[in-house]
Amino acid sequence: MTGIEEEPARNSFSLQQLNLFLSKDIARHWRAFVNFEVLNSFSSARRWGAFNIEEAWIRYKPGDKFNLKIGLLIPTFNNLNEIKNRTPLLPYIIRPLLYESSFSEIVGAIEEGIPSKAFVQVSGILPFRKAKLDYAFYAGNSPNINGQSDRGQTGVDTTNTFLIGGRVGAHFKDLKIGLSATHEKVNRRGEEFEGKPLYVLEEAPRIRLGGDLSFHLEKFYFEGEFIIAKNDEDLPEINLDGEFYYGTLGYQFTERLFVYGSYWLVKGNFPLIVSTMPVLVIHTGTENTDVPTAGVAYRLNDRITFKGQFASATIKSEVPLVTNEMLAVKQKFNLFALAASVFF
Repeated sequence: MTGIEEEPARNSFSLQQLNLFLSKDIARHWRAFVNFEVLNSFSSARRWGAFNIEEAWIRYKPGDKFNLKIGLLIPTFNNLNEIKNRTPLLPYIIRPLLYESSFSEIVGAIEEGIPSKAFVQVSGILPFRKAKLDYAFYAGNSPNINGQSDRGQTGVDTTNTFLIGGRVGAHFKDLKIGLSATHEKVNRRGEEFEGKPLYVLEEAPRIRLGGDLSFHLEKFYFEGEFIIAKNDEDLPEINLDGEFYYGTLGYQFTERLFVYGSYWLVKGNFPLIVSTMPVLVIHTGTENTDVPTAGVAYRLNDRITFKGQFASATIKSEVPLVTNEMLAVKQKFNLFALAASVFF
């Protein structure tokens, strides 16, 4: 069985994202940094978008070999995570899906796929013959953060577990490669059925594995990543694992003009009730989102970049039925976007 749903056409202006970076050297080898982020034409009165303190840290850096950050920070994971908010440096309007902050309200896989917050990180670059080796190791809260004031202080971890992770990589001329990993324990509750959650997972381990590769070859540029999230649910009927891949090939036509093509793929699973009689039966459905996209970036100067992008997205879901068959549902939509990224 197959169904196809088309998204209705719509047009919109939007302030997609605004980041206010405050940076100051406060002593020899010490720097303070704060990053405020505004998303989707933020207005608290109109309940539009979101406003976040993304980063607020101090850094001790006596040299390239050792770098210590303490405070709220975006941890190093693959190539794009740390720099995803530096939009004037990137050619994209819509970034590869797990890194697109403006989609955080509608793409639930973002927090599943990448570590968004840590509180201490040690990193550095070590020379090795003609190459450079880089490392980063960090720790932070688990995802089990209290968001309800009636349960005590909000914004703090409700467990005695931590996020731990890191990345090791190498640079050689115009080639950059790295491997990343994180480990944390997650509390989960399934949807309600007859007043009770379908399942309750207490401190279930979750591991993310990632890899990144980027290089220049004359005027050609390539970057790509993979992320695999593995969850140990200890429930045979439930699978919450997911995967993400993207690759971008670009060509620098002139010093200012850059053109690229890219492909993104997100794979995920979700539990679903397929029968309640005579007993409750839960199976796992799947959802795959693939997005081929192409775009152009024209750097007017060091502070202004004009961008255009086209993306065609297809979301394919397979929903389990009581007959053990799968109902296939497909959604398609196209996106055309023009934007200016400004640094001032």
